[in-house]
Amino acid sequence: MSNRFRFQASAVGAAGRITVPFQEQIEVQASLALPAIGGYGSAVSSDFHYRQILSFRSATSVVTGSETGPAESPSYDTLVNSTVTGLNVMGMVTADLVVANLVETYKNGLHTFKLIGTRFENLRIAGIPVEVDLASDVFDKYDNHEDLLEAYRTEDTVRTLLEDITLKDRLQEAPDKISRWFSKPTDNDSAGMSATGRTLLSLVRKLEPKTSAIQAWGHVIHVDGFGTIRLAELEVGPSTRRVNMVQIDLGCPVEGRVSACSIIGDGSDG
Repeated sequence: MSNRFRFQASAVGAAGRITVPFQEQIEVQASLALPAIGGYGSAVSSDFHYRQILSFRSATSVVTGSETGPAESPSYDTLVNSTVTGLNVMGMVTADLVVANLVETYKNGLHTFKLIGTRFENLRIAGIPVEVDLASDVFDKYDNHEDLLEAYRTEDTVRTLLEDITLKDRLQEAPDKISRWFSKPTDNDSAGMSATGRTLLSLVRKLEPKTSAIQAWGHVIHVDGFGTIRLAELEVGPSTRRVNMVQIDLGCPVEGRVSACSIIGDGSDG
């Protein structure tokens, strides 16, 4: 390749580790990585059951990397997708469909990212329907790092969104089991946005459980007797987007961690 671009992308359908009452790894399912030269790959896992802790009907991962356009001004395009159907974690977190989708384009020294298609369908926590409003539209509008930073600095709607996502005004009220998953804001950088490094945010604009039996703090919900659920975490950087759709820290008679639909795109020209 003329500018030595290196594709880098990976997808994982599901994985986990149980520490109590036994110590076992949940073998990584539908795991896939894109080689530096690009190409196409897919991985599928069907009818998976791990004890009575984690199950799903199918997990599919797809990665694609290709060079397009004229040789003097090529575009390097990466697609990363992870899809899980029929997700069930101990009967407490269920979803008909979970999708993490990322399209990365590198052209003329600029990385852009699109997250459209990322979604939950029929998500339930403790049997309670939870409506998930994802802000993919905002991150797709400001699809490169400089534009996102500039919007954060100058546009009230974007600043408000990012401060809501990071619980800027609510974090001190949150219980420890919630606050540990958020970065503490500073006076000079109220939503923690980094100009050069990576920033942990979330795609979740709002979670709405159908009853008050469970409470959402940004993208995080804690259920006593089960554990802490984090939804649609998003890591952003100048050349990076990482999406983790479901992450659960089990805190009941069964302890450990379970995740589903994790993707990353992080190509480079060096």
